[in-house]
Amino acid sequence: MQGLSNLGFTCAINSLVQIICRNDLLRNIILSYDFQENTLIANLKEILVLLHINNKSIIPKKFVACIYDNFGNIFNYGEQIDITELWIFLNQKIISELNDNSKYHNALLNENKVFNEIQYSNYNDYILAFKNSKYLNEQFIYYYATHCNNKISLWQNTTQGFLLNITKCKKCDNTLYNFEPISALYLNIPDNIDNPNIINMLEDLLNENNYNNDWLCNKCNDKTEYIKASKIWSLPSVLFIIINRFIDINIKNTKPVNINDTLCFTKGTILYNKDEEKMYKLSSIALHVGNITGGHYTSICSTQVDDENVFLLYNDDNISKVDNFLQKNKEAYMLIYNLI
Repeated sequence: MQGLSNLGFTCAINSLVQIICRNDLLRNIILSYDFQENTLIANLKEILVLLHINNKSIIPKKFVACIYDNFGNIFNYGEQIDITELWIFLNQKIISELNDNSKYHNALLNENKVFNEIQYSNYNDYILAFKNSKYLNEQFIYYYATHCNNKISLWQNTTQGFLLNITKCKKCDNTLYNFEPISALYLNIPDNIDNPNIINMLEDLLNENNYNNDWLCNKCNDKTEYIKASKIWSLPSVLFIIINRFIDINIKNTKPVNINDTLCFTKGTILYNKDEEKMYKLSSIALHVGNITGGHYTSICSTQVDDENVFLLYNDDNISKVDNFLQKNKEAYMLIYNLI
């Protein structure tokens, strides 16, 4: 049943591999390309072939060694890995390896240097036109191109979105905009709702908040009261959501959360495509029991079995069917949704 043996504190690695393997969009990107030997993404492809195509349960010594070779300054042998941190670093490493290979990335900016029907002979002037535009869409293109050196891979487009962070001075209405790339949305568990769901937590993320005395308005040249808010600028095809369960390194929030099997982002919610509605379907869940130093990770993934999609619990090399996990879930830590 395509399980992965635990080699000692490798349950987070095993669970994340199963999440990627059981996600059609992510798995198919990896399987569709040939990669240079000994890269992390080549090792990931090898393990996906064994699990998905060859239908084997395996002892993932080579892949685990590859993880520590790449992230040895972040994760240590014999210590529990946080699966959310592992996803962030693994995703960024895959993006960098794909963007380093010209076969697997595209340019974001027009090679002909045409902007607003004006063709620029000088590339720097062309970039400056984007940078100085008064329109957010064009500023975003400039930021995005700068952020990833004008390279975008299919994987990056599938896993990366952007928030637009807005800071507004309440004294003079001076407003600052900042684009923030995200490979996951981090959601707090609200204290004021008995049985919160993911939609409640998304609404809380997008609420405006009032602050004072800790921000210098560059127009007033004074520390003023201000409003700060985050808005969704763009969302990827595969949306990772991280539930902020660890208040600090010693305290875990085990409040039950109701997990929505679908998420609908209505028109106007996503600023880059205001006229579009986006619907997402639950693909996988990473579960965590215990504390940050002595816990255990498993994953629940939508998996096709005999032409039927069922949810299976992947607990290292033990795999079983699971039901009734959406309501009042105390262990859900990371959720993965696919655009439908």
